[in-house]
Amino acid sequence: MTDSASLPGVALIPTDDDTAMRPCAYVTPESLREGDPREVDLIHLSSADGTFTVGSWRAEPYSEFIEAYPGDEYARVLAGSVTLTGDDGFAQTFSAGDAYTMRAGWRGEFRVTETLTKQFALYVSAEETA
Repeated sequence: MTDSASLPGVALIPTDDDTAMRPCAYVTPESLREGDPREVDLIHLSSADGTFTVGSWRAEPYSEFIEAYPGDEYARVLAGSVTLTGDDGFAQTFSAGDAYTMRAGWRGEFRVTETLTKQFALYVSAEETA
């Protein structure tokens, strides 16, 4: 078997080592309701135009209200849990091993209930990144 880390243009994405993660700030002061997310991330891949990003993200328990999610996202929860509650009051919790998608424009509460680590692929339209 060939070691994928040595293939040009191919990179292994870690699933259990977050030591390379660095502080980030996706959660805005305006959206934060409670807690201190102490966010960190590691970007694995980003398109040249900035519209597509793949990364890992970790946050401590907190709650925020998102007026309009900025893009279309696929996420896989590696550890912890998050509860998403939409404007309609419907809530769903995702825990380690679960995957979910979120559409651009989604509005509701994003509540990290246990320290959350997720991997994500996010597409934000060119109009949003301009």
